[in-house]
Amino acid sequence: IGSGPAGLTAAYRLVKMGYPVTIFESLPEPGGMLRVGIPNYRLPKEVLYIEIRRVKDAGVEIKTDVTIGKNLTIDDLFRQGFKALFIAIGAHDSRKLRIEGEELDGVTHALELLKEVNTGKKVELGKRVAIIGGGNVAVDAARSAIQLGIKEVNILYRRSMDEMPASPLEVEEAEKEGVKIYFLVAPNKILGKDGRVVALECIQIELGEFDESGRKRPVPIEGSEFTMQLDTVIPAIG
Repeated sequence: IGSGPAGLTAAYRLVKMGYPVTIFESLPEPGGMLRVGIPNYRLPKEVLYIEIRRVKDAGVEIKTDVTIGKNLTIDDLFRQGFKALFIAIGAHDSRKLRIEGEELDGVTHALELLKEVNTGKKVELGKRVAIIGGGNVAVDAARSAIQLGIKEVNILYRRSMDEMPASPLEVEEAEKEGVKIYFLVAPNKILGKDGRVVALECIQIELGEFDESGRKRPVPIEGSEFTMQLDTVIPAIG
């Protein structure tokens, strides 16, 4: 159940061991987060097609547009003769910022944005965007926003560049494309008007003692708050 990396890999290994294998995928096309969560510049769809074709050629059957629990139940699968299930539906539930205003229209989590972009949906982000986070998903969201034609795209990261987990090459490419990165900055609260995002109140950070992750702990600097006018806030913190 699920045709992302885990589902495809398990299916390929099992069919090579001689088992007949069927994958059920809820999306119209197989690939899971490989297809809808990673931009084309990092994982070209042609590469994904080749990999999926290899799995199919090995003998794996893939049924798309089937949601287990909606179109079929687990009991239905056993009644159809399946002897074992491998559940590979992923764990992509975006971590919340847990700040005031997160429920406003105009707050779009990075995975939701990437999924909409990669499935060809029309995406409206306004003119000014801020991505919260410092990993590859944050950079992917920022570069995707640039490619959508957004003129003002900012990444806000609460640590320094040295602690930023994103690939340095991709950070460099993002900056060349026009993404502005603010280091040692954290969101305080999202400001809205008529139920929609209009700004983000931020606070400057200094690095304190090392924490359990081995990095210096971000400490807010009292009285350093400032406001950034925005149309969309994109959390990408895990």
